[in-house]
Amino acid sequence: MELFKNMADFTAAADGGYLIDVMQKYKQAKFIYQCHKSNILQFLTTEPQSSEDIAEKAGVISERLVVVLDALTSIGLVEKENDKYSLSAISEAYLFCESPFYIGDLIELNMSDEEKCGGEMVNSWLHGNSVSREHDPQTTFSQSFVRAMAQGVLIDNSVRKTAELLCAHPCFHTAKNLLDVGGGHGLFAIAIKKLKPNISATVFDLPQNEAVAKEYGVRCGEEVAFFPGNFYIDELPPNQDVVLCFDILHPVAVSQKESVFAKAYRALNEGGHLFYKLWFLNEERTAPSRASLMAVKCKIGNGNSHVITLNEAKEMLLGQGFGIEDILSLGDGESQIIVAVKK
Repeated sequence: MELFKNMADFTAAADGGYLIDVMQKYKQAKFIYQCHKSNILQFLTTEPQSSEDIAEKAGVISERLVVVLDALTSIGLVEKENDKYSLSAISEAYLFCESPFYIGDLIELNMSDEEKCGGEMVNSWLHGNSVSREHDPQTTFSQSFVRAMAQGVLIDNSVRKTAELLCAHPCFHTAKNLLDVGGGHGLFAIAIKKLKPNISATVFDLPQNEAVAKEYGVRCGEEVAFFPGNFYIDELPPNQDVVLCFDILHPVAVSQKESVFAKAYRALNEGGHLFYKLWFLNEERTAPSRASLMAVKCKIGNGNSHVITLNEAKEMLLGQGFGIEDILSLGDGESQIIVAVKK
């Protein structure tokens, strides 16, 4: 079919930007509905207040409220300055119940019965209830999840962009072995191997996802090796010149992140490079919106999780003995790549 003729180059015949935008707006709409059901915006005013003061008035847990308020700030419904929060103009006009332009009933009308069933999630969590559970990679990272991740990086064309950006780094002139930790679908390793055919590329992921990596290898005309394992438990295969850690470690505690970085350090040869790609939060924890919304989702699902800022990530890597060499950007205003070297 014409649509699939460029699979080997990781590009489709149509731009998927519109669909990405629709899906992101849908996530934001569900979050707005959940916050609407919690009534949390009714405890804010146009005058800045601390999260502690707002939490006391609302009868919720302050530490949890901060995560929600930061996410609301990321989508323009709350303003944050000097760690104090206030209603944005659009929230004051349309989401504050005393406004003559309040749209609470319109929000309810536009939610399905299924979405309404989950509408109390944020409110319940803010009041101390918990659906937290230990992060279980075997359950979370199913083949369907990994295919969804593959589809996400194909539709935004980030596979090709990322591979070209990385392969311009001098370390790829001499690198022989590359390990893609948590690489699942294998697309980044495949794309790099297409550009650097002499490199030995291996995906390290759960055994259940080997079939997905092989499937994409066949589709793209460039298969890579697969090493089964759980990076939270198992050591990584040694003698690596390049280690990729792309879009992983969101839903776990800082200590678990540090453990994986320590394993990456041990797996690398002297002078080897780690490339860590993520939607890093800014220091205010209010941008990019994808990361702020992810922080809420992760905290509700696992109270120990912590979505990190760029500086927090750098500190973790420095703590494991890495040197920070560079920060790369994909130009999407969201993803950044820390380039770290084993001293």
